[in-house]
Formats: sequence, C-alpha cells, structure tokens
Amino acid sequence: MHQLVTTLDQLHDVINYFEARDGFAFDVETTGPHRGVPAVNEVTWLSLSTDGACSVIPLGHPNGYRLLRKATRRKNKQSGEWEHLPALFDEPPKQLRPSQVFGALEPLFFSDRTKVAHNAPFDLLSIAKYFPGRGYPPPPYGDTIVGAWMLNENRLLGLKALDRERYNLDYDHDNTGKCVEKHTFGQVHEYAWMDGQTTWLQWKDIRPKITAEGLEDMWALEMDVLHCLLHMGRGVPVDIDALQELRTRLRAEMEHAEAEVYRAAGRVFNINSTPQKQKILYDEQGLKPRKLTKKGAPSTDAEALEPYKGRNEFVSTLLGYQDVSKILSTYVEGYLGNPDEDKPTQIFNGRIHPMLKQYGTVTGRFSCSTPNVQNWPRADTVWGKAIRDLVDPIPGFKLLVADYAQIEQRILAHFAGKGALWQGFWDSIDAHTATAAAVFGVAPEEVTKQMRQVAKAIAFAINYGAGPQKVADMSHTTLRRAKQILATHEKQFPEVYRYKAKLLRTVRSRRPEPYLRTLLGRKRRLPDLLSHDQGRRAKAERQVVNSHIQGSNADMTKLALTRLHKNLLPDMQILLTVHDEIAAMCPAETAEEGARVLHDAMAGPEMQLLSVPVTTDVKICNRWSEAK
Repeated sequence: MHQLVTTLDQLHDVINYFEARDGFAFDVETTGPHRGVPAVNEVTWLSLSTDGACSVIPLGHPNGYRLLRKATRRKNKQSGEWEHLPALFDEPPKQLRPSQVFGALEPLFFSDRTKVAHNAPFDLLSIAKYFPGRGYPPPPYGDTIVGAWMLNENRLLGLKALDRERYNLDYDHDNTGKCVEKHTFGQVHEYAWMDGQTTWLQWKDIRPKITAEGLEDMWALEMDVLHCLLHMGRGVPVDIDALQELRTRLRAEMEHAEAEVYRAAGRVFNINSTPQKQKILYDEQGLKPRKLTKKGAPSTDAEALEPYKGRNEFVSTLLGYQDVSKILSTYVEGYLGNPDEDKPTQIFNGRIHPMLKQYGTVTGRFSCSTPNVQNWPRADTVWGKAIRDLVDPIPGFKLLVADYAQIEQRILAHFAGKGALWQGFWDSIDAHTATAAAVFGVAPEEVTKQMRQVAKAIAFAINYGAGPQKVADMSHTTLRRAKQILATHEKQFPEVYRYKAKLLRTVRSRRPEPYLRTLLGRKRRLPDLLSHDQGRRAKAERQVVNSHIQGSNADMTKLALTRLHKNLLPDMQILLTVHDEIAAMCPAETAEEGARVLHDAMAGPEMQLLSVPVTTDVKICNRWSEAK
C-alpha cells in the first residue's frame, strides 16, 4: 500500500484498502496562526493507518525535500536593525487539494467503521470543517489518549511518551510536529507516518487491556463523553461588546486597586516585583510565612496570603489587586487578545472554542484549554458572575443553567452511610448548616454565617485531606480552636471518619498497586501509598478520599452530559460544564421543555445513584448570573 499519497489514483487505492477493514487510525498535522484551534486551523497532513498499511497524504506542505538556507538574521546596512530571514527550501512536490482528499474520504469517515485518534476531539473537529454540511464524523470512536489514561492516569499521555514507554521509540528529535511548516517535506512525511502508524499500534495494545482491567463500562461512558465534546465543539457565543466594556471597567478598577495597595504599604513600590512584596509582607509588616517557594523563599501567592485577608490591610488590598489583574489578563485580554503582549485572540466568529479534556486530571474531572473555562471564578463571586455574563445566547435563544446541589457532600454521605450527614440530606437540611448545627450544638435555624463558614472549612478538610491549620485559616480562628472543632466534628459524625479509615485500609492493602474505584468503576491508582518516602506517602494518603469523592463527582457529571446529549431537543446545544454547573442554550419557545430535559439528565430517576437524593435546580435566563 502507498506510504505517500500524491495522486487521486493512489488515494482511491488507499480508500479501497481501508474500506475492507473494520476500523482505522488517523492523525492530522495542522498549521496557521491558530493551529491549536480546530475550528480555524489548517490541516496540511493526514495519516491513515490500519492493519498492514499506513498512508500519509500531504495537503499543501509549502516546502520541498531540501533545505537551501537555514533561518537566520542579518543587519540592515541602512537602518542598522536586525532583520529575520526565514528558512529557504526548494519547491514542494505536487500535492492533492484538501477538497479532493476529503471529498474522496467522506464515505470512509462517515461509515460505521471505528475512527481512532490520539486526542480524537481535536483531530475530528479539525477535519469536520472540510465536510461542509456534514460536520464531524459519527461514532464509533476510539481514542488512544483516553485509553492510556484509563489504564494509568499517573503517566505521561502524549503519543511520543507512550511510544517511548511501549516501543522504546524516539522519532521526533527535531520537534517536527510543533511547527511542520519549518521542516522539509521528507521530515514531515516521516514524522506523520510514524504518528499514524504508532496510533494504530497503541490502539491495538490498549483496547484489549481496557476489557481486562474491568473498565468496559467506563470506556463506553468516555466514548459517549467524546461524542458530546464534539457536539460542544461548535463553541460558546460571547458578547464582545460586553467583553470590551468589562476590559475598560477592569482597567479602571486595577488603577484604583493599585493605589489602595500603595496606600496600605505607606509607599510606592514595584507591585509586580516578588522580592519587593516579600520585603513589605515579611519584613516591614512582620507576617509569618505560611508557604515557601521551590527555592525556599516566602511565597506571595494567594494561597500563602489568604489566611491574613481581612486581618492585614496590605494583604487584603494586594489580594484585591491580584484578583482584578488575573481577571483582566486571563479572561478579558486572554479572550480578546492583546497585540502589545503578543496575545492572540481566542474568539472566532463571535465564539470561544474551549477544548475540554476528559483525560485532563487524575481524578476524572475535566481540564480545559484555549481558553480554560474550568478556572473561572465561582459563580457566587462578583467576577465569576461578570465572566459568566459574557456568554451570550444567539438571538431567539435562552440560557439553561443547572448545577448539582452540594454534590460532593452528598457523595460523602453516600459512602459514609447512615448518620447525621446522611439523615440531613433526607430531611432537606443544607449540609453545611447541618454540620454547623451539630458542631456548635445549636438548632439549624440558629446557625450563623460564620458558623456555616466553619462547616465549609470542615468539608474542605474532609474532602481534600487538609489539616487543622487550613481549617483555622479558612475559619479565621486559632489553630487550637480548629483542633477542637475537628474533634467535635468527629464525635458528631463518626461514620465519616470510619469511612475514611476503612477506605484507606482497603486501598493500601491492594497489590501489586494500591487503587480505588469510583462510583461508576473508574480506577484511581495510588502507588505512593507504598512509598518509603514519608512525604510522598502522606500526600497519597490525603488523595485517597479526595480521589474517591471527586472521581465519583466526575462520573456523575460525565454521565449527566451524555444523557443530556442523547436527549437534546432540536436546535438545543450544550455550551459548557464549569465546576458542577452545566450550561446549554435552547430556542425560547422550547425553553421550558429544554429545562426539563436538562433536569432529568442531571437528577432524573436514572441519576439517583446515591443513597441520598441527588438534586439540581435549572434556571432559564438571558444572562448566566440570573441563575444565582
């Protein structure tokens, strides 16, 4: 079979060969100023691989086989400035046009054969724009990065890393894939062939292991999630005018916040200089460092300063400035772009196109990039509302927004079993209110805001393995008092601590590698529970409960997304999942029915997987902040 395809006859030979197979792997190389954004990148190489064949199809590579001159620079004799000279190559060979290639391949990609890729949403969405009127190819799908992650979430997941691990292959010494247009035709041909070939080999290795590990149901769920992510790849409409207004507002707010910092410090200094901030905080203000940097210096990040917020004016004003600065640089200028800082825009045709990664965390939760919507501030904060309000449903549509009510606490109650926390949910008492009432010995209606904040700190300590110092910091109380609070909590909620101890014993006892399973059966491996290094072992112990609860939360969110995707009304679109929220948009005339579909997907009878009720509240709104 042809290794390099440059004519229609060769392409038809390849198609005939692949049509006789049940599945194939494919890989794309992309170019353009936004090569990482499938909606607008340009596919210039396509590899197809299956049993007995791997074919590479160039689609407009600009370079020939020979490098005539390396990229260099020279000084302009007249201006005296340095000029950058790009690399010079000989003429490229004749290649097929994208319309010819994808027109011929359309029946193959839209067949019932399994389409396999490494990070399949990126590759499938990158080629979708070449099938006008069809969109992305249909299932069944296979994704080697998802499979590799399910088999070992602690390892490097890039294709090159997996090839080194499995086959001892190291074939990209020149970093060809990062920017293919800087390399010769021959280099990219070889690179693309290896990418395509090893993707298929990895698939043949990974797929049977999924079954052997007892992960077949989780694999089916993750492939449904993949299908849902393709649907979400259409992007999220944003209000560009509102975004520009927010930029103006934030710039003014930042100037004010900066002046407040200088006032609290008693002098002007370089607010972006870490050494200068360290001097003011820890020398002049006399604060005790709560955290050190990797180099052993006192940290000035938000986590280190948060315990002093509200207790030290300089810290409070500095944190306020840093919040505004982050919102401006990360979300506003991050989306709009900033030519002065060489930041490209992330808005295309009025939409952002976040790439949600279902394999992006060890617990199973999504991560996200270009842009990252998973690190949006929480919806109950001023800036969290402002950012969410940039999501702008298209004319004639409404936003549907729902979030799980205290889902991690419900999962904890489920695993811990009958007790005060479990009973509180059946009595429809807010979890933090119930916790505060038990710890402080008051009736639920007598719980104050401060008491509830203490309960939140306790929940954080349980779910994330934090100690009494963190509880003290979050509750704005003393370490001694925090220890007393935790001791009282253990007396009032013994089932929670029995669950934690039993889970740790069970996981630690498993060999050859300790692991736990989440609510729906996902494996979370914790090899450091057997480490001889006390620090690594302690960290793994803290991760046990967190992995169990967060991983189960991820299971439920992913299952809800797939249920919603399978039951969408006409023209209804899933937009985002952020934290425990799911947002969709729906034609205004069917919004009520759409809200019922969203509610049923998240908390209908088939989602009552816990021994306590799972609840959600769906809001129909024009702006996201209206949902709170």
